[in-house]
Amino acid sequence: MNKEPYSSLYKILGFYPDNIHLYEQAFLHKSSSVESGDGRWLNNERLEFLGDAVLDAVVADIVYKHFQNKREGFLTNTRSKIVQRETMNRVAVELGLDKMVVYSAKLSSHNNHMYGNALEALIGAIYLDGGFANAKEFIASFKLLPITSVKKSISNRV
Repeated sequence: MNKEPYSSLYKILGFYPDNIHLYEQAFLHKSSSVESGDGRWLNNERLEFLGDAVLDAVVADIVYKHFQNKREGFLTNTRSKIVQRETMNRVAVELGLDKMVVYSAKLSSHNNHMYGNALEALIGAIYLDGGFANAKEFIASFKLLPITSVKKSISNRV
C-alpha cells in the first residue's frame, strides 16, 4: 500500500480506520500473499468472502425496501444485477482501489475481477473494523444502486 495509508483510506472511506492491518490485507491479492507469524498465508480472500456477504445483505435490504410490491424472483434478479462483477470492478476503479491492490507482476490485471474482489474485501474490513452500520453507509455512499436503470433493465426480463 502507499506511504500514507491512513490519509489514502480516509479519502475513500470518509473515516480513519482503527485496525489498519485489516485494510492492508484487503488490498493484498492472493498472488502476493505473505506468511504471518503463525504460519498462515495472508491475502484478501477471506475478507472478500465476508464482504461479499455483507454487500449482498445491504443490497438485499435496499432492494426489499425500494420494491415493496415485487416478488422474490424480481428482488433476487435485481440484487444480482446490482452486485455483478463488472459493476464491482467499475466501482473499485472509480474509488481508486486499482492503485492500492498489491499483486504479483506476473499476474495480468486485465481480464479478471481483482479490483472488484478487493472492493468486497474492503467491505469485509470495514465490517470487522467498524461494524455493519459503517459497512452499510460505505456501500450506500458509492451510488452502487442506480435503482431506476436497474428497474428498467430487470422489468424487461422478468
